[in-house]
Amino acid sequence: MGEAYASWHYQDFRITAGDQRINIPFIGDYDWRITPILFRGIDANYGDGDNFLHATRITRYKPWGDDQFLNTTAYTDADGTTNGMWGAGAGRAIRLNNKKLNSQLWYEDYDNYTRLVYADSFLSWTDTPSQPKIGIQFIRGVSDGKALAGNVNSTSYGAQFAMNLAEALKWSLNYNHITASHDAYGNGALVTPYAHNTSSGPYFAQPFFTSTQDLGSGNAWSTDLNWSATESLSLGSRYSFMDLTPAKGVASSNQSEYIVYGTWKFGGMLKGLSITDFAGVQTTSTSDKDFWQNRLALEYDF
Repeated sequence: MGEAYASWHYQDFRITAGDQRINIPFIGDYDWRITPILFRGIDANYGDGDNFLHATRITRYKPWGDDQFLNTTAYTDADGTTNGMWGAGAGRAIRLNNKKLNSQLWYEDYDNYTRLVYADSFLSWTDTPSQPKIGIQFIRGVSDGKALAGNVNSTSYGAQFAMNLAEALKWSLNYNHITASHDAYGNGALVTPYAHNTSSGPYFAQPFFTSTQDLGSGNAWSTDLNWSATESLSLGSRYSFMDLTPAKGVASSNQSEYIVYGTWKFGGMLKGLSITDFAGVQTTSTSDKDFWQNRLALEYDF
């Protein structure tokens, strides 16, 4: 587990140094596993979730399946080491009559891998029961240093629409386009040194068993439905379609994924204990076999 060397918090300013969880675009512990991904470095934030300035410097990381902090990345076949990454971001929210506009912009520099820019913006209607929300997204990645994962030339665009179908029933439709670049890594895919084969990060359209940025370039779609049935029970489903091509001249994966999931939070003497189950199937046009998996997690929140 992580142990910070020092942490200081004053009003809206917070800074932490040492081994810790960090949550910024394409860096986080948002993998489904309970064992967290940890980072060694300094993380500072001024502000709140809507209006903020943020800076991060990482020197090492510890994947969920390792007991050491490493000077490598999730690209285990990359030949070389890295000095980590640094990043900076800012967010701003403004009120527009009955609407709220949220925007954020990030720059991240991964030594010997990639430099990327991430931006998104959401317009939400807060005074209606359906609370519709429209989002747009832009991601750009280029090579850095030795480009250990390969030449990076990636551009992604995204759009999202979300709303409440009922008081406790939320629905979203998500889309991303990843521009093809035939001479680049993954046919134009985004290189994400600490999210590879782990998570799609903030991509709007994403599957559960695989990661959007690891599948190539093209078009990605997903739709989510989540029902908070009671304070203890929530149920959901997701369908995603990845029309993504990993290399020039090969066929699209045409990956379809169907997921259902549920979470039960115990009460009384067992308050803090929860059980979550994900079950689904993934099909592709490049394989005759379907991929079935069930993931069960038991968690206690102290």
